[in-house]
Amino acid sequence: MLFPVLVVNSANKKLEVGFQVNPPFIIQKQNHYEGVCLELWNKIADSLNVDFSVKEYGLQELLIAIETGEVDIAISPITVTASRLKRFSFSQPFYITNLAFATKAKKDSAIMSVISNMFTFGFLKAVISLFLIILIFGFIVWLLERKHNSSHFHKGIQGVGDGIWWSAVTMTTVGYGDKAPKTPLGRIFSMIWMFTAVILISGLTASISSSLTVHNLKSEISSVDDLRNINIGSVPGTGTAEFLDHYKINYIDFNTVEEGMVALNEGSITAFVYDDAVLNYYLQVTKFDDVIKVIPSAYFKEYFSFASSDDDLLKKVNQVLIGIIESNEWENDLEKYHIEYRN
Repeated sequence: MLFPVLVVNSANKKLEVGFQVNPPFIIQKQNHYEGVCLELWNKIADSLNVDFSVKEYGLQELLIAIETGEVDIAISPITVTASRLKRFSFSQPFYITNLAFATKAKKDSAIMSVISNMFTFGFLKAVISLFLIILIFGFIVWLLERKHNSSHFHKGIQGVGDGIWWSAVTMTTVGYGDKAPKTPLGRIFSMIWMFTAVILISGLTASISSSLTVHNLKSEISSVDDLRNINIGSVPGTGTAEFLDHYKINYIDFNTVEEGMVALNEGSITAFVYDDAVLNYYLQVTKFDDVIKVIPSAYFKEYFSFASSDDDLLKKVNQVLIGIIESNEWENDLEKYHIEYRN
């Protein structure tokens, strides 16, 4: 999409609009720019009937241009932070994303995956719980059948064993038929156990199938604290970088997200930290290894907005902006650029 010059009233001021290339929100093509932020701004400018000219900046230069009034408004997705709020103002956020980690995941073989899962507390807990359920249902059916069906459910400990055997065989749908309830209560209870067992065995099968998946991916990162122990990268001056600086987490500087993702793909760093939406976009449109995955974090949300030192202009922009992002058309615009829609 090329930037249009709108026909406006001569009394209107021609706005100076600044932006930074930041895919998928602003994408640089061979001889023009496109992206969801540009489409959003064009709709706002059209609604406000304003003329404008545009200029590309680097991130730090753009922040200074906003603060000094060199640009009337910046239409890049500028992250709202406390330090930036002291320098200029922001529009209504048009997109909310999370801090995320792009990292190379490890592939485990099927055998190792199953063995490792078998010795986890969660797996052992599930097996023990299943056995207790089998025991309980087996014991109850033995109580119901022992006086009227002693040939199948004997007295004493042997009879309890018969009930447990029947319960296990029924759950697995093996159906030997050597043990079968004959009393009305026993058969009703058996039907309850049959339906319950179908649900239980389905859940167990799904769990085992997940363990057998050859491409089961694991990562070294499960929390922000894990970032202190590995080599990570980020883009300085961004909201993400401010977050890392706040928690005194060291990182390697990269000029762009693409440079960082290339370094991650080549193994120069263990993880690249940035916005969830941007990282997922690069995975979808680039040819990085399929073992790279993005791990979202709930520790830090990032609010993307337009920025300006002109509060009156932002008030007018917000009146139009809110209507656009609440429309169905906004969802379509996001999907067009591989951006997840969020209410």
